[in-house]
Amino acid sequence: SGDQTKKPATNSAVAKPPAPPPLAAPKPVRSPSAVLQALDKVTAETMRFAAPVGQPVRYKNLVFTVKACETNGLGSASPQASAYVVIDFAPQGAEGIAPPPPRQVYKGWMFANSPGLNPFQHPTYDAWLITCMAAAPPA
Repeated sequence: SGDQTKKPATNSAVAKPPAPPPLAAPKPVRSPSAVLQALDKVTAETMRFAAPVGQPVRYKNLVFTVKACETNGLGSASPQASAYVVIDFAPQGAEGIAPPPPRQVYKGWMFANSPGLNPFQHPTYDAWLITCMAAAPPA
């Protein structure tokens, strides 16, 4: 058997220079604020609003909390905004009546370019991501 002439392959990877990083898309740009649009299906009323990351924003009986908003391909012809959003159904109590505890009705990534990909589904409300903003507008 001629196995003794083969060198062990343990050191072969050490001599190679490190591979250059792949030319992947640049990292997504994180934004401090998301722009969401909500629809009340009963009244057909829509509202577009900015939701700063980490700050709950109420629309009627819903409370939106954006955990992250990032844009891929910023500066390209078709930037792709996505936001990680948590939506709680939190009805406001009537006078003298304590409101029921809030209940989480949505948690996940919303995609501005494909709102049907991971949609928020609710019998009364609809909501979707419009874009991520570089800075929150002055209040």
